[in-house]
Amino acid sequence: MLNELGKEILKINLDNGWDVSQPGDWTASAYKLPAKLALITSEVSEALEAFRKDDALNFAEELADTLIRVLDLSAGLGLDMDTAVRLKLEKNKGRGYKHGGKRV
Repeated sequence: MLNELGKEILKINLDNGWDVSQPGDWTASAYKLPAKLALITSEVSEALEAFRKDDALNFAEELADTLIRVLDLSAGLGLDMDTAVRLKLEKNKGRGYKHGGKRV
């Protein structure tokens, strides 16, 4: 499901003239992937601001923007996010109650 959504996001972004990631970007540029990660972070920050303003509608939109940017990056790099998320969920199941002993 995530992989298919990522493909759709890539097509929309390409059709709209945006520079999408490619598998070779992992090694081709020291700046392209960090820039994409910074854009993901900016969407999370916008979600935080929406929360601070008690704007649930905008909060959901900013979380959607975050997911869109994550899937754009992962699909462009050719990552299998369906499998990655499933494997991570299985790993998290075995971590135990509040693993790590941190407050948050």
